[in-house]
Amino acid sequence: MRPVPIIVAFGLATVTLVARADVYKVVDSQGQVQYTDRWIPGAELIKTDRSRTATSSTPSAPSDAQRQLAAGNARIAAQQSDQAAAQAVAQDVATKRAEQCKAAKERYDKDIEARRIFKTGKDGEKEYLTDEQIDQERVQARQELQQACGSAAK
Repeated sequence: MRPVPIIVAFGLATVTLVARADVYKVVDSQGQVQYTDRWIPGAELIKTDRSRTATSSTPSAPSDAQRQLAAGNARIAAQQSDQAAAQAVAQDVATKRAEQCKAAKERYDKDIEARRIFKTGKDGEKEYLTDEQIDQERVQARQELQQACGSAAK
């Protein structure tokens, strides 16, 4: 008697039993795809056991309530992520505005305290402004300060 056909038959029977299980696909928080034979919230059924009946209830088969709960959890997680992103953007905008306000205040203070204001020319030479140009420069610096810091600036 040959033991090979018995071993092959046993191997095929084992593979057939294993292949009949449901298979779920899950993507974790790091984006890694995992496959499992048990349902996990957020899992997607990619292969089902056709021999199971719809009336039989198994612990690994998700119910409608579980699916709705998983969908609700996914929506809540998405909303929390959106809120965190919006809060981070608001904080970044506030930080940037504070930096712009500080720079505008420094420029305005410098223009007010200066007796003479100059601009650097093309060749690196200083070109001193007239009194009228200095006044215009100060007005422009004040407008930039008000724009950057609001109307209550200084």
